[in-house]
Amino acid sequence: MMDWYAKYIGLPFGEGQGEVTCWSLVARVYRECLAIDLPAYGEISARDLVRVARTMEARKDDGWQAVNDPRAFDVCLMRAPRGGAVVAHVGVMIDAQRVLHVEAASAAVVVPVKHFTVAGRILGYRRRAA
Repeated sequence: MMDWYAKYIGLPFGEGQGEVTCWSLVARVYRECLAIDLPAYGEISARDLVRVARTMEARKDDGWQAVNDPRAFDVCLMRAPRGGAVVAHVGVMIDAQRVLHVEAASAAVVVPVKHFTVAGRILGYRRRAA
């Protein structure tokens, strides 16, 4: 049996046909694996995660709970690669130790949360309320 996340590995970054951004990857996983349609946040581009994060913060009652014990399908919130304190990137947890994400610098990958490319960037985790 193939792991659910395997089919997403290698998807190219972008907003064209067959491409994904970090938010559209999360939304696609939720739609295809959990049958949950996540909000698109109106006309905000998926590339503009700062605006998406601010919108999510303003709508705290939209069904997301902060959690300290991530598990499969929780959303991993991250800052930009060069720092900052605001959420600028997201991924989907595979389990408590690994995250699936995509950035302009690479296609979709699975990395351990302790990997140098994400470890210092993780700001928290969110779980979709039932």
